[in-house]
Amino acid sequence: MRPQYGNALRFDRVLTVYFYTSNADKLLQAKLMFMRHGYALRHYTGRREPYDEDYSLGTRQLLDRAIEQVNAEFGVRSIFFVEDTSLRIEALSEGAADYPGLAVKEWFSSASFEALDRELREKGNNRRVIVKSDIALYLPALSRKIFFHGETEGAIATSPPEFSPSAQYPWLTPDTFNGWFIPHGATKRLGEMEFEESLTFDFRAKSLSALISRLEELNSALNIAPNFYVVRRPASPPVAEQQLLFKELLMLEDKPSQVLVVIGNKCAGKTTLSDYLIARDDVMVFEASSVLRSLASEADEQVETADDAYRFLCAHGLDCVAHTIARYIERSPAILNVVTGLRTVEEVSLLVERFPRARIVFVDADVRTRFERHVRRARDKDVKAFVDFEKQDEQQARFGVLRVPTEIATDVVRNDGTLELYKERIDSLIATMTDKDEAPPQPRGHRSELHRTLNALRAIGSAATCAAISEKAAELGTPVRKYNTNRALKAVPEFAERVKRSEQLLSYKLTARGEALLQLLEKVDHFQSGEDHT
Repeated sequence: MRPQYGNALRFDRVLTVYFYTSNADKLLQAKLMFMRHGYALRHYTGRREPYDEDYSLGTRQLLDRAIEQVNAEFGVRSIFFVEDTSLRIEALSEGAADYPGLAVKEWFSSASFEALDRELREKGNNRRVIVKSDIALYLPALSRKIFFHGETEGAIATSPPEFSPSAQYPWLTPDTFNGWFIPHGATKRLGEMEFEESLTFDFRAKSLSALISRLEELNSALNIAPNFYVVRRPASPPVAEQQLLFKELLMLEDKPSQVLVVIGNKCAGKTTLSDYLIARDDVMVFEASSVLRSLASEADEQVETADDAYRFLCAHGLDCVAHTIARYIERSPAILNVVTGLRTVEEVSLLVERFPRARIVFVDADVRTRFERHVRRARDKDVKAFVDFEKQDEQQARFGVLRVPTEIATDVVRNDGTLELYKERIDSLIATMTDKDEAPPQPRGHRSELHRTLNALRAIGSAATCAAISEKAAELGTPVRKYNTNRALKAVPEFAERVKRSEQLLSYKLTARGEALLQLLEKVDHFQSGEDHT
């Protein structure tokens, strides 16, 4: 199950939804699910559960009463939902009554795997279980609650868990029932899966997906044209409500919006970075490949491989994804808008043009380290050998950005150590964007050889030999040795076309994409020097 944006990012108006919970792990999981579908999720901040849990009521009554209690105690006038998880251990349940049912948290806190294993074996070793997640959604204008259900069948493992918890996704751990539970159709315990792998089997992911699907429908109705509905009351809100709306608009205008463009090779840590930032308030993430799939779906085209994606971009515009994302960012209420996975220089250039203070962050990691992560994640089963992984890198590089990541980046973040070290580096980066006392990126001392070589080739205006390019670079005051011009241009075939005719020296010709790269490099240089390039 791979979440899709659907219509989410095209809506001008979206419902503001809160999750009422004191469980930080649940909240993070829900925020990640919402963001991967193109929505932001807000939350109620509290040190305790904002409602009492009377397990004797049953699931629906418990959630119904929880909503009533939240409204009564906190005076909430917002759209919000609550969630509860329950467990049925078949061998220990009687008839329709689940055991331990809604009391799963209390039961697990005093249970041991060894004692449960022994009890199950004594009762015939029926290890079947069902884990359930139920959500109740409150809409202020609706007199009833809307319920959503997700469940996963499976079995209790025959041995205690021995894997390490996920540092990034804390609900994927051996320290909860997820460490004992093997879903049907899986060979791993739910707790030892990678996040994306777990989405197919996770009971809470299923109920959250059902909730998000309904919100998609509600947001669709919220965005239909006036000719599709009639107004049964005066169109203008009361004076007090008008004042509140005006105040909220002023608050939004006061917020300085920041754009962070994250580039990097496969398994370098782009998703880890964006998922880490999602836990913060006022952050919106736009994943380029999800936007591309949405655009392809609208065009009734299939995009399954990198070759498919490249053909689609060539046919519809190498910056078409960035055009779409730019429109989303312009309507985004978030303070920090993170764009991950852009692959063409045309895309990055367009965003930097539209948002002049955008930062371009290259997440870098050693290729062997990235391959080890790829093997652990088991996402692409067709790429098993290191040589195939390197071929996939080359396939991605021809899009353009990954030919020149250090050339175009305003910042480089290494991700070759521990997750905690990586998070510290991310925090330092964000501090330079949001804290006026933090130092901005340092200006570059001089232009790179590639930049100088391309610039000389552009000045010549036609195909030229390496010697001619070297001479022109010297004329421009930025010399490059003849051998080095060949080395620099040979490495970027998308930006400089090799021209070799019989009985003539090897020449290079600047391509349209090379011109686009030069324009982007100039914008980055201006940003680094603190100049305005608009």
